[in-house]
Amino acid sequence: MSGRLPRFALALLGGVGVWSAGCSSAPVRYYTLTPPPGEAMPASPTTLAVDVRVVHTPPQLNRAELMVRGGPTEVTLLENEQWASPVKDEIRNALRIELLRRLRRTSGLPPAVTKLTLDIDVQQLEAELGQYVLLQASWSATLSATGTRSADPRSADPRSTGTRPVACTFQADEKIAGGYAGMVAGYQREIAALADSIVAALTSGTEASCQKSIEGSAGGSGAKDH
Repeated sequence: MSGRLPRFALALLGGVGVWSAGCSSAPVRYYTLTPPPGEAMPASPTTLAVDVRVVHTPPQLNRAELMVRGGPTEVTLLENEQWASPVKDEIRNALRIELLRRLRRTSGLPPAVTKLTLDIDVQQLEAELGQYVLLQASWSATLSATGTRSADPRSADPRSTGTRPVACTFQADEKIAGGYAGMVAGYQREIAALADSIVAALTSGTEASCQKSIEGSAGGSGAKDH
C-alpha cells in the first residue's frame, strides 16, 4: 500500500500539470497607430498648436480588441490582439503627430497662424486580414491666427476673421498582406495619407485638393474590391 501512494501521487501531479498547460492562455499583443519615431521635427517660425478632436467612431470600434471582417456579414473580435489605448485616442494621437510633421515644414500657411483645430468623423475603419484596410472619414478644420478668431487657410491676409472652416471627405482603401501587424501598419499609412490630404487642402488654393479617394497598396497591386 505504501508503495502505491507515491505512484498515485505522481500520476495525479502529472495530470494536473498537463491540465494547467492546456489551460494557459496565449499572450495578449498590443498595437498602436502612433507612428514610430522618425526624423526630428523641423524648426518652425511659429509655434503651431494642433488640436485634433475625434467626434465620432463606429460603435463597434469602442472596444479594446482588434476587429476583422470575415465576409459580407461576419466580423471577428480578436481577444489576444488589442489596441494599446482606446481607438479614438489612437486615431487622435497618430493624426496629430502626422499633421505636426507636415505643417511645421510647410510654407503654405500665413505666418500669423498659430493653431489648427480639426474635428474628424470616422465613418469606417475596418480590415480583412491579408486582404485590405479601409479608412473613410470626414473632417472640418479651422486655422486660428494671432489676434483673430480664425484665419482663412487660403488667404494671404491673416487678419481676416469669421471665415468658414474647410470641410472635406477622405477615403483610403489599401490592399495588404501579412498578419495583424501588417494590418495595423496599413492603418498607419492611411492616417499618414489623411494628414497629407488635410495639409494639401489647407495650403492649396483649389477646391480639387479637398476630397480624396485613394486606392492601392504598399506593393502596388491595387485595392481589394469589396
